Amino acid sequence: LAAPLLLPSSLSPLFLQTCLPSRYLQSKLTTLAEDIIMDDAALIEEGQLDIKCGGMTEEEILDACWMRGLPVGRFATRTISKVDEGGENVQTMRSILTNHLQMMQYAHRSVGNHSRSELVRDEALHLLILHLPAIRHQLMMQQKHS
Repeated sequence: LAAPLLLPSSLSPLFLQTCLPSRYLQSKLTTLAEDIIMDDAALIEEGQLDIKCGGMTEEEILDACWMRGLPVGRFATRTISKVDEGGENVQTMRSILTNHLQMMQYAHRSVGNHSRSELVRDEALHLLILHLPAIRHQLMMQQKHS
């Protein structure tokens, strides 16, 4: 958000805290959570979970991982059209996305396995989706120090 405003880096956090309405930020976070919930439900319905995301292109895998805050390794900047020459990191991202979808399928079932429109309105799923990147980061840090 700060980059498009072209503010000096020292003023960016101050500007965002004082001038950007919390309602705007809340709506952006809500929209992100809804998009992820809808996309997860669509991928599960398409059977991507059953084939371990094998039906998705490298670009789709990268986009899906990026949107969910999943590790994308050295492909974070997308400077080349081919995502990975060797395919090793793409396979890792497929595996991570498959694990994410398994967890979301369980979460969807635990809230009643409703239609997509009902899942999108579930506040517990919103909170889970928005906090998962921080939870993953904390678990990785604990593993590093163990």
